[in-house]
Amino acid sequence: MLKEWSDVYSIGISEIDEQHRCFFSASHRLYSEILDRKGKEAVEGAVSFMREYAERHFSTEEAFMNEHGYPDIKDHLQQHAAFFRRLDILEQELQMFGPTQDLAERALDITQDWLIDHIADEDMLYSLHIKSGDAA
Repeated sequence: MLKEWSDVYSIGISEIDEQHRCFFSASHRLYSEILDRKGKEAVEGAVSFMREYAERHFSTEEAFMNEHGYPDIKDHLQQHAAFFRRLDILEQELQMFGPTQDLAERALDITQDWLIDHIADEDMLYSLHIKSGDAA
């Protein structure tokens, strides 16, 4: 079952929260298209969206972390790199096999894993650091 956006995922930084809401919305569009068996047609757009989103969003996050001296930035950046590696694999498979329903479903799994694990856990950590007053 797809997770819906709620304030529990809000990290309290409006620009980043808005980007997260957009990512939730995009994952729901992909899910709807998969249910409608339009996943094959949607997968190219989904993979492209995820890369564009990640590049813009990670840049925003990294600027906040640098600006506030987040001590665990190195680990956070490694997680961003791991997300791009997962996208690279999806894109390679898309090039090799074309868009498939299975690939669409895996793209959805990646977005949901990312939304839940990364936003709720990792992004909350740097938000708490910034809010705590420990920031540089």
